[in-house]
Amino acid sequence: MFGFTRTTPEITWKSIEGDFLLGSCSRRIFGYATRCAQSAWSAFDDEARPLGVFADVEDAKRALWRAHREGHDAVCTAPPEILSRRGEKSRAMRASTEERSRTVAAQPASW
Repeated sequence: MFGFTRTTPEITWKSIEGDFLLGSCSRRIFGYATRCAQSAWSAFDDEARPLGVFADVEDAKRALWRAHREGHDAVCTAPPEILSRRGEKSRAMRASTEERSRTVAAQPASW
């Protein structure tokens, strides 16, 4: 089987109700921005840490992408086969679980 990698990041901006903006790349949501009462935009990263307050939505988008870019290059553009899958245990984790089940004696439940 073959695959391809994009040379440019795939960025998607979703606007909700005109005052909430969600930014996502090819693999995950990387941040959001909300419009304040004074028409300024407050931007937050994917862990809800504030990135700043910006005069317009384009400045907020640039700040969101700038905050995510380094992690995007390292993680999001990596081939899927080298990233661990959610719920998948590493070999070390499986070994320790198996070892634990052999060495831990069963304890009867007592009330």
